[in-house]
Amino acid sequence: MVNKYKQFNQAEVELDFHNRGPMIHQQILDLADEFIKESLNDGYSLISIITGVGIHSKNGPVIKPLIEDLLRSHPLVKDFKEGKFTQGGQGVFKVRLLK
Repeated sequence: MVNKYKQFNQAEVELDFHNRGPMIHQQILDLADEFIKESLNDGYSLISIITGVGIHSKNGPVIKPLIEDLLRSHPLVKDFKEGKFTQGGQGVFKVRLLK
């Protein structure tokens, strides 16, 4: 049996938004974009972006939807999915970059 998610199992590098303090939307997007570009330039093809699920946000998730929209349209992103339960589940995106 072939594991179609095998390519998403181990991220090579990660960006964690926890404990970064208050950020405006553009700061979040700029940080994620720079992380994606630097990761690809450093030769990484599988990265994790940890957003959390937004349980500490007063009005619901903020970072996760911003990052999901960025990943959908980013020219360096091949594909992405939410992490498995053991990898952070809905609070993390596993991202494959174009080579």
